[in-house]
Amino acid sequence: MIKVSRTRSAAKLKGFTGTQLETKLNNLVQYYQDDGHTGTVNFRPKNRQVWGGAKPQLKVESYNKCIYCEADTAVVAHGDVEHFRPKSQYWWLAYCYDNYTFSCQICNQTYKGDTFPVQGPRLAPPTVPLTLPSGGAELKSLLQTICPDPVTTTDAAVAQLYAKEDAELINPYVADPEQFFAWKAIPETREVWLVAITGSSHSSRAVKAAEDVLGLNRQELLRLRWNAYETLETLVLLFQEGNFAAERQREFLLRIRTQADADRPFAGMTRFFLKSWGLL
Repeated sequence: MIKVSRTRSAAKLKGFTGTQLETKLNNLVQYYQDDGHTGTVNFRPKNRQVWGGAKPQLKVESYNKCIYCEADTAVVAHGDVEHFRPKSQYWWLAYCYDNYTFSCQICNQTYKGDTFPVQGPRLAPPTVPLTLPSGGAELKSLLQTICPDPVTTTDAAVAQLYAKEDAELINPYVADPEQFFAWKAIPETREVWLVAITGSSHSSRAVKAAEDVLGLNRQELLRLRWNAYETLETLVLLFQEGNFAAERQREFLLRIRTQADADRPFAGMTRFFLKSWGLL
């Protein structure tokens, strides 16, 4: 994982801001009423699954990679609009852009699903009256408690809204995963494992959640990360042991550093090793 940025541009968030968002949220509270006002909403009907329109912008923000495992989804999978806080538990966030990530189907469907462990008290749902307001300021006030408009809110305000939950999973839109994740290459088995930073309890929690909930140490990723690591290590050894002129050496180092660019698969892992080798 690497830190990514959430757009706050109305032009890029059509359908998820302003009056279009209000329409979605109005429908959402009506679904809540229609489904019995019991704390959940049934999102199986296709007409209620309106989050697909967010996918193009989410893909841009995650560089066409799964936001969790950093594998490239552009070639091998379409990827999902993933609800960071599951809509089965947080129905009111089902249409909130700030609750969306772009994830591969394996991280999202095979592993994460409806799992969302927290250390603190779980976020309380909004109060929805048995009889909905018919319109006007009262209805608008209700809808504003459902979720923030992504254009008029800020990253800091969103982080504060959910801070008390103390979620186990790292949200790369809110926190920098590189502050919590370390990596260990094991040549004997040709694997690279996600590991905790020594002495950090928060890192240990984050890594355990990444393993248990997202499967970030699943066998396929261990192998793919090793392939990327081995290529990187080879380039670094050539750079360190080669007898290059100063200008060529600078050029070579710049090329090595491009392996850590945000659009590269496993950039978080690559940055960790380059930093540990004093090259980044």
